[in-house]
Order: sequence, then structure tokens, then C-alpha cells
Amino acid sequence: MSPRLRRRKSDDDLLVALGGLVVVALVLVKVGQWAWAHWWVLVVLGLLALLAGAGRIYRQGDQMRSAQLGVEGLNYSPGQLDAMHHSAFEHAVRDLLARDGSRDALRRGGRGDLGADVKGHDPLGRLWVIQCKHRRKGLDGSAVGTPELQTLNGTGRPVHGGDVVVMVTNGRI
Repeated sequence: MSPRLRRRKSDDDLLVALGGLVVVALVLVKVGQWAWAHWWVLVVLGLLALLAGAGRIYRQGDQMRSAQLGVEGLNYSPGQLDAMHHSAFEHAVRDLLARDGSRDALRRGGRGDLGADVKGHDPLGRLWVIQCKHRRKGLDGSAVGTPELQTLNGTGRPVHGGDVVVMVTNGRI
């Protein structure tokens, strides 16, 4: 390649780079103008980021609390299970999963859990997806019905990727 062609190619490359910088600068100015005009969107996004961070910290704390319980030898009588609040029942199931070798047993229950109150991997690496149904009156209370089983069956493997999908109750199915 002749020196003149090389110089022309380097001039073209310089012009392309300068054009790219101008485009980037214009985009940044427009984004800045939009952000100034719609500051509330940035506030909402910031709050959502804070909530997501707080949720992550809570889940990590939940895992650490589970590990600190010293769940070895943990057992519950039927009367103890019946006397629990439904969230305590979910924590008990999580602790039993941890007792049986899960290092990442986590309670995820609540509205919108898509049929997974407790999740965790067993020592063989299988993911357990557990739906907990606590009945205030135990065996004398209402039975877990078909809709709950269908929800668990419809989400346990396809949504949560569970290898073992289980319904746990202190009542009856």
C-alpha cells in the first residue's frame, strides 16, 4: 500500500472516530435532558433498586439464620406443628431440609411465590421445591385441595426447575 493510501485510510479512521464521539455526545445530552425533565422516573428506579437490594440482604440473612440454628437432631411433634403460625411452619420445613443436608435451604413463601414456599438443594444436588400448607386445626382442619396441588404441579418443575416437588402439610390432602 502506498504512503498516500495509508494516510488517507488513517484520515478516514480519524473522521469516523470523531463522528462517533459527536454522536455519543449528542445522545448523552439528550439523555441528560430527558432525565432532567423526568426526574421522578430516576427516583422510582432508585427506590426499586433499594428494594431489590434489601430483599437480597434479607434472603442472605435468612440463610445465615438457618445455618446458625444448629439444626442437627431437629424434630417437631405433631402438636408443635399444629400450634405454629403458617410462616413459622414454613421456617420449620426449611430447617428440616437444612437438617437433612441442604446447604442453601431458603424460605421463599408468601403471595406470589408460585407454589414454592421452601427451596433448597439436597446433598445429591437435586433442587427441592416445597409448598407448605399449614392448617390451624391440623388433621381436623380443611384438606389441601386439588387447586393447590395443580399449582404446585404446574410450577414446581417448569417455573422453579425443581427435581423433587413436594407438598407438606400438618393436615391432610
